[in-house]
Amino acid sequence: MKLLWIIALIIFVIYIIISDRKLENNKNYKEASTPSKNPSKELLVKRWWVWGLILVLICGFFVSNSKDSESHNETYKTTTHHFKKPSPIKKRKKLSAYTTKKVSKFIPVKNTAKAVTLGAGKYKVGRDIKPGRYVIKAVKGSGNLSNSDFTINVILGNDANGDRLTSFTTNLVKNDKIKIDWIESTSFTPTPDKYTYKTKISAGIWLVGLDIKPGRYVIRPIKGRGNLISEDGSDDNLNEILGKIAEKGQVSKVTADLTAGEVILSTIELIGLSKK
Repeated sequence: MKLLWIIALIIFVIYIIISDRKLENNKNYKEASTPSKNPSKELLVKRWWVWGLILVLICGFFVSNSKDSESHNETYKTTTHHFKKPSPIKKRKKLSAYTTKKVSKFIPVKNTAKAVTLGAGKYKVGRDIKPGRYVIKAVKGSGNLSNSDFTINVILGNDANGDRLTSFTTNLVKNDKIKIDWIESTSFTPTPDKYTYKTKISAGIWLVGLDIKPGRYVIRPIKGRGNLISEDGSDDNLNEILGKIAEKGQVSKVTADLTAGEVILSTIELIGLSKK
């Protein structure tokens, strides 16, 4: 918009210059400019309304510039926490790649994870982060947490708001690449070695048989909205968006049989599992 004001001002100034030059070269104007005569037509540059119009164009430019800055700031505020909307990824590694062979056989093993705090950047598991199971949180700031194949693709922040999560629990496997965008400080905290069955699950990747007792459940979002995906080696997998707005393709609950060895991925702040 501000570009239009600049163009308008330039065109108007050029018009004034051309118009006044033509007038100055006009024979009648030269004759009228003698001490005994008044000009039949006054130069545009000497007219008050011309300068008033120039002032209006200049003011319009600054007002437009100010509005553009405000719009940019508002856009930044509303989008910095929502850069990459989490969504089901068709092409991705199997979720089972995020559990070890021993874990998939339901034998609890010592967690090899080591606590670390990282800033925005790209990191490699095995070099910058020790392999293991972590609870990942944004300590300062908010932004995206993702890995090389977007199996992990969430927005982390200090509070759950919209698609934003306060934590994400997952196994980090060697050679995986982790990317942190726009988060000043992110903590990676090892989970306890002891596994317990849960009926309330926070966002993360979980294993039926270790974190969740096998059985038939009604699964509902308690807080937040997002994707619920499962993988058990068959075609009968979960792939739902849980939430409270049906018009946006969200469902308020889903009923499913969760079998031993099934891997669950949730990008919802908190879900509840009720035995059916």
